[in-house]
This record gives sequence, C-alpha cells and structure tokens, in this order.
Amino acid sequence: MAQGLCLTPQQAAQFRKAEVLAWTGKAGSARYDPWEPMHPPRTLDYIVAANGPFATIQSAVDQAIRAGARPDGAPYVISISEGYYTGPVYIPASAPPMTLFGAGRDVTTLAAGIDAQMSGDQYRARFGAQFDQAVPATRAIFERIAARETLTTCNTGVLRIEADNVSVSGLTIENLYACDRASAAPKGTEPDAQGRFAHGQHQAVALHVAGADRVHLHALHLRSFQDTLYVQSPLPFSSARTCVEDCIIEGDVDFIFGQATAYFDRCTLMTRGERGAMSWVVAPSTNINTRYGFVFHDCDFTHDGAETGRNGTSFLGRQWFEGVRATPYGPLPRNYACHIGSVSQAQDGGGTISRPTLEAVGKAVVIGSRIGSHIDAQNPWDDWGTVWGPRYRPAQASGSDFLHNLAAWLDREGLEYAHIDPSDIWLGIAP
Repeated sequence: MAQGLCLTPQQAAQFRKAEVLAWTGKAGSARYDPWEPMHPPRTLDYIVAANGPFATIQSAVDQAIRAGARPDGAPYVISISEGYYTGPVYIPASAPPMTLFGAGRDVTTLAAGIDAQMSGDQYRARFGAQFDQAVPATRAIFERIAARETLTTCNTGVLRIEADNVSVSGLTIENLYACDRASAAPKGTEPDAQGRFAHGQHQAVALHVAGADRVHLHALHLRSFQDTLYVQSPLPFSSARTCVEDCIIEGDVDFIFGQATAYFDRCTLMTRGERGAMSWVVAPSTNINTRYGFVFHDCDFTHDGAETGRNGTSFLGRQWFEGVRATPYGPLPRNYACHIGSVSQAQDGGGTISRPTLEAVGKAVVIGSRIGSHIDAQNPWDDWGTVWGPRYRPAQASGSDFLHNLAAWLDREGLEYAHIDPSDIWLGIAP
C-alpha cells in the first residue's frame, strides 16, 4: 500500500493558501467563500492586566459578549499584557468577532492542567470559581463540561473557540497535564522517573477550535504532550477553516488533529520525546468529500532531542478515524466481539462501522518544508494500529488506495463511491 505521494509542482499548486481557505461548509457541496486572514488595526477595546480593568482573559471576552456584535461586523480587540493567566478560557458560539493579542509568546502565558480522564467533579472543584460571574453563554459551556462523568478529549482545551471570526496571537497556551494520571495508563504500566506514562489515554488539548470557522492563529506557542491542537468540524460531513501562521506547536502523540481544514504557514512543529512515547505529528480525520485537510507550507518539523518510542523514529502522521468500535480494514481476532457489518448505517452499533468512520479518511499535504531526521523518511505516514488488531487502517495516500481497500475488505452493498477520483491526493509531500 502506498505510504504517501511525492507531489509534482503541478500537484502542489493545487494546495495554494487562497484556494485551501476558500471552501467551507457541507462536505461534497462546500460553498466558495474566499477568506484572507488579516491583522486588524489594534484599536483597543479591552485591556487584560493584573492591575488593569480586566484581570482575566475570560472577563474581557465576556464583556465583548455583553456588548454584542457591532453593526459593521468589526472585531472587538482585547490586549493581553505580560503575565501568567489561568485557563480555561471559552469563546462561546454566540460571541461576536474578536481579536485577542498578547504581549508576545515569550512573556504572556495562558495555562491550565486538564486531561481527558479528569472527572467533571474534579473540573468543577478546580475551575468553578473562575466562572461564577461569567455571562450565561460562557457559564453554559462550563456547566456542560463539569456535568460529565469524565471529560474526554474534546473538553480538555485550555482555550476553547466555538465562535467564528476569532483571531488569537502573541501568547503561549499550555496544557500543564504531565501524563501522570495512573488511571489513564494501561494496567501494569510503570511510570518513568518523572512519574510520566508513555502510553495510555493522556489527551490534554492546549487549543481547541470547536467547530468554529475563519479562525486565525498567529505567533502562538502551543504546548502539551498528546493532542495539543484540535481543529474540529462543526458537524459530521462538514468542515470549517483555521489558518495557523508563525506558530510553534509542541507535542508527541497526534499533537495536531481533527476534521477541519487547516493551513499551516511558516510554523515549527516540534516533537517532544521526553516521555518516550510513540510520536505522530498529525492525525487528520478529514471527511472523504471535504476538499482539503491539513496543509503545511514552509514549515519546520523538528525534535527536542529526546528519543521517542520506536528506535528514535517518529512519523509525520496517521489517519485518524474517530468513534470507532471495530476496524474498517483487516482481520479481527476471533475473540473480539465486534465485527464489520453494514457500513451504510448512520451510527456505530452492534459491531458495525458507521459511514462517518469509514469516510474519515484523513488528508495532509506538506509543501516546501524542512523535515528533520527523526521522521521516518521511507515511511513518513504510519498505519493506524496493527493489522491483527481490532483497530487498524493502512495509510491511504490517495483515492485509489481507498477504492482498493473498499474492494478488498468491505461489503460495498448500499455504498457508491464512483465519484471518488483515484488520483485525489490525501497524503503527500512536495519539495
């Protein structure tokens, strides 16, 4: 099976920034909506500072929500002074356009320790006081998360953006969770000298674009271990756009992931090897009918120097398929309860594979970037899982791979993918 395409200049030209960011909406019938992220004039509306009118980032965001959208659609501009600020911070879907800019990522930090295995009660005890005076839309997000038995990945963000037309720059945003929760690790696993576990469910998001469109991230430093940046689509079979420029993003396992379209320009993607985990930079879950997934242009894929899990080798990525109960491809062990059934059903259940899972094919293209020696040059794109396990998918570099796998492993009854072009590029690298 192909391990990724080496793109020609003509193929690479299909992934120009203006083209990638011009499409949004329903997968397969996206609307053309040209969008060029801009740096708006810094006419300040609110200033966040320890001794200023707004002592927390959330209080300034909430004030912009109270003020309501401007008639001309101009964003509210929130300046964040040097300092250390505690998250989480939410920007609800009903919030007006806004720009948050810090004094610089070296001197302005937003941080919190939140992981997927944290209980809602723990979340409430740790962060509840921060939202006592929040506006209703903000408070509703907190209550929704705090009501959960366990948070799960999609509720761990230090900064959560649900609103369209948001720009964030000049900050370090860090999830402080140190992979030290024993309940998140496989039974019998021993921690390292720092109390960290290399394996297990250690998801801890720094920045979560939660279904928002036209989000601009600029000059940020995003830091966690697993799942640092999550760019999520608003609904299944749909997409939204995030533009990431001049950012540093650090992590180890799948540390840039999600279903949305995201263009990364002049960014540094640093693999952290300090806990010895297997490492994949990206885990796209792009719907098969969404034009673009992740595009990296003029980026540096670097490493912190510590050895990662498989003989010091890391991978550019693997294609994530979420909500899975069984594998889309490959044989299942005899003692495994789930099996491959009709993939035309709307939801997983009874050991079947849903259409959203099958069609979450994952798309990522790297153009004009520097890829460090820590990445496996011969096989930069990894399979998901192992062929003998219940969760396996081989790397699919193109529509041709998908059609081949479909014919080889799955019952096609009720499915029609004649519209898939075998030459469609899903995983590729261009000089």
